[in-house]
Amino acid sequence: MNNFFSFRSDKKIVVRVKEPEVEMSIIRRLGKPKFWVSNNDFNEVMEKIYKTASKQAREAYLKRALRQKET
Repeated sequence: MNNFFSFRSDKKIVVRVKEPEVEMSIIRRLGKPKFWVSNNDFNEVMEKIYKTASKQAREAYLKRALRQKET
């Protein structure tokens, strides 16, 4: 248990990044929260945030993967 959260450099981890089968599935499943008080459409706001965050995450992952390949 002492080493549970430690990183092992002797093991290679393979990560595959792909588009989700259903975009914003958790947001669509849960729907608009009861505390949403904005006049803006919840799904439109969340779609913008979701797409921006997803794009940035993919770009950061790919940038890091390319750096690791170079070393």
